[in-house]
Amino acid sequence: MTLEENEIRREAWKYYFVLLAWPAYLFFLPFAFARLGWWTVLLMVFPGVWLFTWVGYLMHECWHKYVPGIPHGVFYNVFSWMLVTDPQIYRLLHGHHHAEVNTFADREFHPLGKPNSLWLWRLHNALEIVTGVAFLVIAGLLQVPRLERYKDKYRISSTLLSVLMWAVIYGGIGWASVAVFKVRAGRAVVAYLLQFWLGSVVLHHSQLVEHGNLFVAGDWSVRNVKTRNLRFRTLSEKIFLFLTHHDSREHVLHHTQVKIYARPFPGRIPLPENAIVISLRQYFKILGDMLAGRESGY
Repeated sequence: MTLEENEIRREAWKYYFVLLAWPAYLFFLPFAFARLGWWTVLLMVFPGVWLFTWVGYLMHECWHKYVPGIPHGVFYNVFSWMLVTDPQIYRLLHGHHHAEVNTFADREFHPLGKPNSLWLWRLHNALEIVTGVAFLVIAGLLQVPRLERYKDKYRISSTLLSVLMWAVIYGGIGWASVAVFKVRAGRAVVAYLLQFWLGSVVLHHSQLVEHGNLFVAGDWSVRNVKTRNLRFRTLSEKIFLFLTHHDSREHVLHHTQVKIYARPFPGRIPLPENAIVISLRQYFKILGDMLAGRESGY
């Protein structure tokens, strides 16, 4: 079953909505934190995490240029800066993620490569689990300029521009919120740090459901089809998939049929016969394997 182009074109509104909704949410967040205190964590989960993971999801879609008729390059850069990343890093790494998927050669998921000790591997996995995608972003910024494959394409000017844009976007939103709502700057900083930590952790656990601790021998087609998918059955699984925009529900399709924009249309394209579908309970076992420094069986 194929997807009609007009159906895909109708996805364009999401890019413009998120471009406005995420800054607007962050503008009001310090005010909510000042009034509600730690009850604001509920808002940080929804709509906070929901919007944060949406920014990450759409940044990825911009890289693939799935939805026609929108300025992919502009959206990609802005969404990257909103995630406090340097756009060039993901631009360099993501193609090789697809080529080297489910191996240590995939530097998007394994920026430090294969660890040379068990304790280093356990520490690496613990940092991923606890800090989320932030750990990979920092590791990528440090490693990409040093890797032979990428160092000639890396530009320090892109990183410097990114630092400037991070300051402009989040310094500007934070300053405006503090000025308008008369809240303490320190309170705004705490609110933003907590929000970004929650978003970083949930976003990366969606990625770990798909590829975490998954190492597959064989050619590209064999490694692709082993990409995991999260089932859609229990309440906790449905909440997790809702917060992450169903990214891991049919993720194997993104690797086996990468040219098809499938994930906003769950159930429209069948999974491969040998697709791997796991539960959240099985995922927790995978996390236990990561902390123990042993490979998972699926």
